[in-house]
Amino acid sequence: MMLLCNATAITWQPARVESTDLRIRGDTIVERGPRLTPRGEQVVDLDGRVVIPGMVCAHTHLYSALARGMPPPAAPPRDFREILEKVWWRLDRALDLDMVEASALAGAIDAVSCGTTTIFDHHASPCAIEGSLGRLRRGIEPAGIRAVLCYEVTDRGGPEGARLGLEEHRRFAPDARFRLAVGAHASFTLEAATIDAIAGLARELDTGVHVHVAEDPVDASPIGRLRPVLGPRTILAHGTHLTPDEVREAGDCWFVHNPRSNMNNAVGYARHLPAKTALGTDGIGADMFAEARFAFFKARDERATPRVLEMLQAGQDLASAYFGRPFGTLAPGSVADLAVLDYDPPTPLAADNLAGHLVFGMDSRHVSRVMVGGRFVTRESGERMASAREHARALWKKLE
Repeated sequence: MMLLCNATAITWQPARVESTDLRIRGDTIVERGPRLTPRGEQVVDLDGRVVIPGMVCAHTHLYSALARGMPPPAAPPRDFREILEKVWWRLDRALDLDMVEASALAGAIDAVSCGTTTIFDHHASPCAIEGSLGRLRRGIEPAGIRAVLCYEVTDRGGPEGARLGLEEHRRFAPDARFRLAVGAHASFTLEAATIDAIAGLARELDTGVHVHVAEDPVDASPIGRLRPVLGPRTILAHGTHLTPDEVREAGDCWFVHNPRSNMNNAVGYARHLPAKTALGTDGIGADMFAEARFAFFKARDERATPRVLEMLQAGQDLASAYFGRPFGTLAPGSVADLAVLDYDPPTPLAADNLAGHLVFGMDSRHVSRVMVGGRFVTRESGERMASAREHARALWKKLE
C-alpha cells in the first residue's frame, strides 16, 4: 500500500484541480481526500506537486523509434503514396525480430520519460511477421507501461502476407498490462475478403480493429468498404479526409487525431472529427504534452475550436474500453496509473484555466516520477538506448 500526500490532482475532463491525498492498494486508487490518515503504508509527500493521470497515446508505430534521423530516400517523395513507398514501407520490410524488440524498448522508455503509461501500437514488419507481437511485448515489458498491440494486416505483400498477419494475432495472449486489437493498414491496401477476415477475427478474439482511415486522398471514401469492421472498440486513425456524413456513418467508433504527423506529411487538417476522438502521435515519439500543444495551435491556425482536454480524456476512456477498468479519473476504483510533475505554475492553476496551463506551461520535461499499476517505474535508459542505436545502424545499413 502507498499513500500519496499533498498532491495537486488533475483530471482533464470534466476539468478538475484539487489538493488531495491518494491512497493506493495494489494497482488501484482506493481512497481520495484531504489529510488521509496513514495506515501503515508507505507515505510519499508530494509537497503540492501536480499529479495527472498517466498519458495515453492512442495511435503510434513503435518501430519508428529506429527511424529517428535516418537517411532520407535518394529522391524526395512527391506525395503521400511515395512517402509510404520510399520511406515507411522500405523501413518496415527491413525489420527483423531483434530490431522489432529494440524499437519497442526504445519507444517504451521514451513513453515513460514523457509520462505516457499506455500506448496503442500499430505494428508492421512484413519480412518478420511470426512472433513480432511477442517481441514487441518483450521489448515493452522492462519499461513497465501498458500497451494495446496489433499487427497491421495488409494485402500489399500478397495473400500469404495477409494470412500471416491475421494468424499473428491468434498467437498473442493478452494479460493485465497487454491487450490486443486486430490491426489493418488502410482500406486502399486491403481486398474485400481480407476486410471480412479481419472483422471475423475481431469477433473471434472479442476485440476491436485498429486501422488507418482517410489519412490522405489516396485512401478516399473508406468507410463503406470498412463497414464490416466498424464497432464500439474500433480505432480509426487520422480521418483527415472524411466528410461529416462519413464520420456519422462510422457510428460509435473511436477516432484518433495525429496533428504532428498530419503536418509532417502535409496531408491536411482533420476538421470533422467527432467528440469520441483521442490523441496519437503516429510514431513521432510518445510525448502527449507536445501532441496536445500542436493540436491546440493547429486548431487555432485552422480557425477551429481546440479540444485538447477532451481528446486527452478520450484517450483515457479508450484505455478503459480495452482494459475493462476505469482510467484517467484518479478517483477511488480507478487504475493507479499517474505521473508526478515538477510544475510550479507562476499563475494560479484551476479547472477553468487548465487548458492554458497545459498548452502554455506544462511539458514532458516536468515529469519527475511515473506510476503504473500502483508502482513507480524507472525512467533510466543507459545501455538499453545504446543497444537500440546498434540496431538502428544495422537497419539503416539494410536500407542502403
